[in-house]
Amino acid sequence: MPSRVLEAEESYRQGLAMLNTLPESPERDTGELDLCSALVRVLQQTRGYSAPQTVEAGARVRVLAEKIGNLSQLVRQEERTWGAVLTAGNYASAAAIADRILDLAKRQAEHLALAHNAQVHTRFYTGDLTGAEEQFTRLSDLIQTVGLRQAPGITPITIGVTGLGAWILGRADSARERIARAAAFAQDSKRPYDLAMALLFESYLYRFQREPRQAEVASTQLLSLSEEHSFSYACDLARGVIGWARAQLGYTGEGVSLIRQALAGLADRGARVGNTDVLTRLAEAQALNGAIREALDTIEAALEANPEELVFRPNTLRYRGELQLKLGQSELAEADFRDAIAMAHEMSAKAWELLAAISLARILQTRRNPDAARNLLAPIYGSFTEGFDTPVLQEAKALLDQLV
Repeated sequence: MPSRVLEAEESYRQGLAMLNTLPESPERDTGELDLCSALVRVLQQTRGYSAPQTVEAGARVRVLAEKIGNLSQLVRQEERTWGAVLTAGNYASAAAIADRILDLAKRQAEHLALAHNAQVHTRFYTGDLTGAEEQFTRLSDLIQTVGLRQAPGITPITIGVTGLGAWILGRADSARERIARAAAFAQDSKRPYDLAMALLFESYLYRFQREPRQAEVASTQLLSLSEEHSFSYACDLARGVIGWARAQLGYTGEGVSLIRQALAGLADRGARVGNTDVLTRLAEAQALNGAIREALDTIEAALEANPEELVFRPNTLRYRGELQLKLGQSELAEADFRDAIAMAHEMSAKAWELLAAISLARILQTRRNPDAARNLLAPIYGSFTEGFDTPVLQEAKALLDQLV
């Protein structure tokens, strides 16, 4: 039986075909605008935000909204265009569109939620974590407005992104609270796509926290739900996390295969957002499978995939250092760890900074220089005020105890 979203997609297409048999008129344009807008919302779920079908339908909405002079629809289509551009990984263009949405929203305040939402995502992926937090603060009071709730998935995605941002900033408790908030919103809305997106960011947080069993549970639930409702883009995203988790749990060959499937599916949809991290996951799985040099090639691809995507870069640099160590290239590894620390510090990405500092401190420890290792690691660890029950902080504390 076809899913409801696929049935809706077909119904909107049939409606548009019937409408286009009518003579041109303002009434026909208005009807087409409504149907095209609804079709775009469905295509985002079934095909993906940057899929050609979604982009084509979105372009038609923009033309109609400008022709009719419908500011509300124009803002919404700008937001959908922004989503497609962001998903394609074109962050400079996404930032320009986000600024344009903000300018339009100032003329109609009901759209400020969409405007700040676009700012949050664009700033997050480009590594402006404090800027994303500032925008989320402005968005928080607006996030329950009808305008932000109308599009399925948008609220749990936004809360989820800021949850990951909080974790990277070193605020693990805040991160978990936000992910729980996204899940609560999805449960309350009872919309399958909201539930899917809440599960996606729950699985991402477990991946960052190095909790593969929990990541596997959440991402497997996501895959099942997405297959049931034909959320094909979400299926690809789910496989990317399941593969990482399976590799971490010892099923390395299966893990590599699943992540490769995910990357192929994302490429078919023109989706490049987050590719730095997906490729890093693949490199981790390959290394666990014993293919160290292949993993190093993959990590190089991760660093070259999208130079604009800075938010994951310190962690990818750190992991390249870990691979260099496995090949006995400690000087290259040290350079990567130091670069990762410097970049993370510049971004206020305390979690990435701590992980890289742990790696560098271990090198210094093996060189019988515990004082230097402690002096490096202790201040970074000491700057944390929450999340002491997480594996990353526990690892840092255990290493510091060894360095006394």
